[in-house]
Amino acid sequence: MTSGEIPVRPTNSDIAAHALFLQREGYRQSTIESQVSSMKSIARHSNIHDPDSVKSYLARLNVTEARKEALVIRLNRFYRWKRIEWAPPRYHRIDKLPFIPLESEVDQLIAGFRSRTVTCFLQLLKETGVRPGEAWQLTWMDFTGNIVTVTPE
Repeated sequence: MTSGEIPVRPTNSDIAAHALFLQREGYRQSTIESQVSSMKSIARHSNIHDPDSVKSYLARLNVTEARKEALVIRLNRFYRWKRIEWAPPRYHRIDKLPFIPLESEVDQLIAGFRSRTVTCFLQLLKETGVRPGEAWQLTWMDFTGNIVTVTPE
């Protein structure tokens, strides 16, 4: 292969070498694993050494804008390491409101458990809004005054 010629497919050694580079740079293992997984997936569907091929693949990809944004961040790392110039596409995360169940749905969930301990624990979480870790650390309750003293996590 002559210099300037773009390989058709990256070798697994490219991706493995990139992972070793990230490890030496101090990235967390989970970051490295997601980087490798993303690079392998992109490489299966496009020529990862050709930014235009990758952009075309991302444009066709049927995932959320947030997922595409994360893939572009990972591609930026890879291209910086390979010293490949590219103009990354811009994706903007669309914030969604979280799913909040109705109180009746929460009550049905709690009622569905057979264990009295679990139902009491879940009812405590629902009624007080404490975190599970805070609830497990409860040491004293005043049942006469309906008071629970919570130590924050």
